[in-house]
Amino acid sequence: MKRTLVLSATLAGLVACSSPYRTPVVDATPATLPTFAGVAKLLKPERALDVLLVHGMCTQDESWARESVAQLVEGLGGDVAQVALSATPVGDTGIVLYRQSLALAGGSVNINAILWSPLTRPLKTGLCYDQSNKSGVCSADPAAVPYPYERASLNRALKDKLLDDCLADAVIYQGKARESINQRMQTAILQAVGGGNGAALVPGGGEVPSEPVPLVLITDSLGSKLTFDALFRLASTPQQAAALQVFDRTPLIFMRANQLPLLRLAEMDLDGSMAPRGPGDFPADPIQALIERSRMQGIGKPTGVPTVVAFTDPNDVLSYTLVKSSFAARATYPIIDVVVSNAPTYLGLLELPDRAHTGYAGNPTVRRMIACGEPAAEGCGN
Repeated sequence: MKRTLVLSATLAGLVACSSPYRTPVVDATPATLPTFAGVAKLLKPERALDVLLVHGMCTQDESWARESVAQLVEGLGGDVAQVALSATPVGDTGIVLYRQSLALAGGSVNINAILWSPLTRPLKTGLCYDQSNKSGVCSADPAAVPYPYERASLNRALKDKLLDDCLADAVIYQGKARESINQRMQTAILQAVGGGNGAALVPGGGEVPSEPVPLVLITDSLGSKLTFDALFRLASTPQQAAALQVFDRTPLIFMRANQLPLLRLAEMDLDGSMAPRGPGDFPADPIQALIERSRMQGIGKPTGVPTVVAFTDPNDVLSYTLVKSSFAARATYPIIDVVVSNAPTYLGLLELPDRAHTGYAGNPTVRRMIACGEPAAEGCGN
């Protein structure tokens, strides 16, 4: 009886700690900057604000764009019923741009969402045979045969979703298809926000407005790497001025499920060197490289660097905090980690891995902090 009571008390204690970061923990470098502005603070009645959203790994479709924009609008106190995105193919790249201009209480906002998922869909169908429960690209593949071998339920969920559908995107991007994906992302970014005034810039123009509007970037997992790799490479093309202007007018970067400390390993030599050695190389930290290139070209102000806010669930096996990493040790821009819980931890043993990685957009704490900052701007979201 005594043993049963002790076990029950232990289990009750574990369950009570099921969401350790329901109240987020904020860390920063420099340590004197633990607070940050939200999108609402940048809204002004006299001019527009640009917002660019880029999804991460895992198969996505139009619903991602609709839900992401609706969540942002709701966080800013707007009417979700107003969300009616227009879909525009980005040339023949395979990327689709979803966009809308909305009038909110604090000012107007031009929202652009880049859906790049169609680029990797054909390659990921090669793994459909391995999925026990066909999902993502495999659910619509009539040729996908049933997986004949028994898997434990948790292992099945990990393999079907996180590996075959999600991690596969990172493998594809780090391989032979990287240059092609990068070039297409360059075109998509220019079409979305390259004009600097809320209007699209047709690639090949490169016009830079005299008074560009601010731009907020909201990127998920692999999408952070795709976005800043594309801007870095674009800054070496005839559209250099437009690329650096896009970066220079970005005071806030929100990263959810950040993977830069992991992905940077692909850019490093065995001796730990990070700098690109030739025109075909990518920097280990594309944000830092863009800051240096912007200053070298005389476009960016010496103090005009973006603040990076990284949201991380410690139980998200595909996400990394930044502040205490060697990645942050060489950065000259402020970095703020926000540690959150996206889903409950069962018995102190497990948080469902798929929810841990894909739950940031639906996490009300993350949505509030992106919209309202930390501490929250007065009246934000009301």
